[in-house]
Amino acid sequence: MKKGMTALLTSIIGLSLVLAGCSSNDSKGSASPSASAGSSASASASAPARSGGTVTVAQASEPGNLNPLIYATTTDTNVTHMIFDPLVKPDAELKMTGGLAKSWDISEDGLTYTFHLNEGVKWHDGQPFTAKDVAFTFTSMADPRYDGGAYSRVQPVVGAADFHDGKADSVSGIKVVDDNTISFTLATPNASFIASLFIGILPEHLLKDVSPSDWAKNAFNRNPVGTGPFKFVKWETGQYIEVAANPDYFGGAPKLDKVITRFGDANTMLAAFMNQEVDIVPVAGDQVPSIETLDFADVKAANDLSVYYVGFNLLNPFFKDLKVRQALSYGTDKNLIVSSIIGEYGEVSDDLFPNAHWSHNPDVTKYPYDKAKAKQLLEEAGFKLNGKGIYEKDGKELKFSLSVPTGKTEREKTGVLLKQQWGEIGVGVEIVSLDFSTLVTKLLPTGSDGKQRAVKADDYDAYILGFGVEADPDEYRSYFDSKFMPPNGYNFVSYSNPKIDGLFDQELTQTNQDERTSTFHEIAKILSDDVPWIPIYGQKSVFASNKKIEGFDPDFRGVSFNAKDWSLK
Repeated sequence: MKKGMTALLTSIIGLSLVLAGCSSNDSKGSASPSASAGSSASASASAPARSGGTVTVAQASEPGNLNPLIYATTTDTNVTHMIFDPLVKPDAELKMTGGLAKSWDISEDGLTYTFHLNEGVKWHDGQPFTAKDVAFTFTSMADPRYDGGAYSRVQPVVGAADFHDGKADSVSGIKVVDDNTISFTLATPNASFIASLFIGILPEHLLKDVSPSDWAKNAFNRNPVGTGPFKFVKWETGQYIEVAANPDYFGGAPKLDKVITRFGDANTMLAAFMNQEVDIVPVAGDQVPSIETLDFADVKAANDLSVYYVGFNLLNPFFKDLKVRQALSYGTDKNLIVSSIIGEYGEVSDDLFPNAHWSHNPDVTKYPYDKAKAKQLLEEAGFKLNGKGIYEKDGKELKFSLSVPTGKTEREKTGVLLKQQWGEIGVGVEIVSLDFSTLVTKLLPTGSDGKQRAVKADDYDAYILGFGVEADPDEYRSYFDSKFMPPNGYNFVSYSNPKIDGLFDQELTQTNQDERTSTFHEIAKILSDDVPWIPIYGQKSVFASNKKIEGFDPDFRGVSFNAKDWSLK
């Protein structure tokens, strides 16, 4: 998730030079609701002129929880970005800037990062924010009881692995120097470490006595307390979440009084926008012409640097066979999907890394649409076409379910086309439509004890989702490194390749940008050969907004990332 390639390359090269031995980095961070109409901050920022009022934002799915350390999804972060501050955060060009940290220093050996925090910051309940909260947050990620998916962010820190494995009672590489200073010492130089710190900081005083294994069911998730520009007000299940301006925000009070996030299916939310009951709504590309006829509406497109894909449960007997996955790839007419569904806001993806990102490899293995080749591969895998036109093997027809989360029109239509296209090569597909939160429970299942558990073959068959880079392509590690299968990460497809594991370890140590790019290109090539995902298209996120809103400028960081700066004319 994302800007232009040149800017990305420049920012990563700058980071690499710092890691190579720069001793001082001065990156300063600086009832039903009525119808309504992040940037870097420092402690000395002047308060912006206030306009007051309320803006209502629509999204297709309801958040799962409001704790940023529990398998955060886009529907969650659209809200939590307004409530919680991270230590550091990316700017519009993916350069890491200050959040709660106003500056940081890096030791000459590239191993110790010392962060200087903004002073006078308070939690929404009035308690002072200190370095102990930062230490608590990142130590919790390594806690052996933690199963929220963010362990990879703290794994490079000295002592994190020992604490995670129960061999130590703390993370030795995290040290609180004083209330406004904290340091992290790494075992080896790590090219993505700064970017990995982009996650909301939690209040120690509210969660220190709660086991991380119980966070998912803790009341904090429905009544969060952060340091961000907006304070949580209420959550009406199935309807909306309301946040109000934090007048004491260290970066200056927001211009608005409130932001309300409503949930509902795409058509209902679009109708609400047209009736001016909501102010910001995501729209499908084919709906843009209708929006442009409205005299009160603006259309804005954000480059997500994302890839929409089909993922497979590789524990499923069918999908264990590479030839089956290759056959489905050849049986996918990506050009037709993009031209008929996405239009001008989309492009075909052959690489799992976004086309406009520096990690993208244009020379990955490609699978051009070829029905004959797809059938040939299925027959090579031992399948034979039966009288019903379905391939079968050992008496079992090649049929599976494709889970498609509702709420995004393009994704739903893609599911319908895939069912049709794969049917033409003799594969039976049942589309299972479900809301996003329900799909997450299938990909990241829990046991009878309520704790995250490993994925099983019968949890799901295949699914459609999107993935975008938030700050650094090392984020893909949690999806493909074998060490990060649930409950330790997001590798819910159960992909395992020792070569890939080694390459992810390698790219972290590479401070030379050309070498790191080459390693990611190798990762991309192997993944395209192994086909754990079928990349289909990249898409810009398109939003309609009421013209009376000023400052709405969505980008890869999310729809609400700069909500503090929104105002009403």
